[in-house]
Amino acid sequence: MRIAYYTSNRTTIPADPSQVAASTTVTLNIIKELSKRHEITLYAAKGSRVEGVNIVDLNLPPFEIDSSIGDGDWITKAVLGIKQIYIGEIFKNSGSYDIIHLQTEPVYLGMPYVDLIKTPVLFTSHNVSHKYEEPIFKYFDAKIYISMISQSQAKTYPLTQSTPVIYNGVDVDKYPFYENSKGYYLFLGRLTKEKGIYEYLRLAEINKKDLFYVAGIGPELKYVENFSKKHNNVKIIGMLEREKKEWFDLIGNAHALILPIQWEEPFGLVMIESMSCGTPVIAYNRGAVPEIVKDGESGFITKKNEIENLQECIKILKSMSNTQYPQIRKQSRIHAEQFFTAATMAKEYEKLYMSIIEDYKSRNI
Repeated sequence: MRIAYYTSNRTTIPADPSQVAASTTVTLNIIKELSKRHEITLYAAKGSRVEGVNIVDLNLPPFEIDSSIGDGDWITKAVLGIKQIYIGEIFKNSGSYDIIHLQTEPVYLGMPYVDLIKTPVLFTSHNVSHKYEEPIFKYFDAKIYISMISQSQAKTYPLTQSTPVIYNGVDVDKYPFYENSKGYYLFLGRLTKEKGIYEYLRLAEINKKDLFYVAGIGPELKYVENFSKKHNNVKIIGMLEREKKEWFDLIGNAHALILPIQWEEPFGLVMIESMSCGTPVIAYNRGAVPEIVKDGESGFITKKNEIENLQECIKILKSMSNTQYPQIRKQSRIHAEQFFTAATMAKEYEKLYMSIIEDYKSRNI
C-alpha cells in the first residue's frame, strides 16, 4: 500500500526531546513498522527524519510556541492554519496514495474535503469529544472513516457508526526490563492540573520519608519548583529524551509510576512505557486507565479518585515481600508485551486500512 500520514507540526518526528508529544510518537511507531512492507509518505515539520520513509516538510519548521507571549487564541489559530496547509497538500497529492491517515487535533480537520478527492481518509482521534463538537460529528458521521484509541474515548463521541478501537503501542523490545527498583516514585509527563501534578505533590507531602521524582515540563513547573524548595523529598528531573538510556533508567528504577489524572484521559502512553520497563502503575480510575492497567497485576487502580485511595495503593505496594514485588514487575512487562506493542498496533491499522480501501471501492463503483 501507498500510505500518507500527517499528525502535527508542533515538533519534528521523532519529537524534539524538549517536547511532550505522544501522538507524534504513536505515528512514528506505526510508520516504522509499516515502512518495512509498504510505501510510506510522512508530512511533517522540517527536520523530521525516519529511515525508509519519504518525508514531505513543505519547508516549514516546527511551530515554536513562546509561552511568554500569553496569547492563546492567536497561537491556536496559527497552529490550525499550519495544519490546514499540510492537509491541503496531502489532498492535492491524494492520487499518489491508496489511503491517507490523519491524526490531527482537532480530528475533524480535513473532514469537509473528503468528498473532493478519490482516496479514502482515516481520521484517528487522540482526544475525547466535547459537547460543543457534537453537531460536527453528527454531520460527518456516515461520511467518514474514524478510529479511536480506547473504548472509554469512543463512548464520548456521538457516532452511530461502529468505531474501531486500536490501542497505542511501543517497541517493547527496545525497553530494558528492570527486575527491581531504587525505591522512588515517579510522575512523568506534562506538568498540568489535568495530569494530576497537585495530587502527586500532596502524596509526597504525606510520605515524607519517600522520594518523589518529577520529570516533565508544563505550566505548573514554577509551582513544582517552589514546592520542592520546601520539601526535600521532591526531586525535579526535567525533560529527558525519549527512549535513551537515562530516560529508560528513570522509568525502570522507579518503584511505581503514579498517575492521579484529573480528566477522562483517552489513553496515556506513559503507562505502557512504564509497564514495558517493569514499573507498575498506580492510577485513578478515570478514562482509559482500566483498559491499560490490569489492577493487582500490572499496577493498582484506585476504588475512588481520592488522595487517600492513592495512599492505600502505595501501602499495598510497600507491604509486598521481596518475592511479591519483583513478580508484579514481571507481570507488568508481560502485560505490555501481550497488548501494547508497536507491531500489534501497526498490524491492526494495516488490517483497518485494507478494510477501508475495499469498502471505499465498493461505495464508489
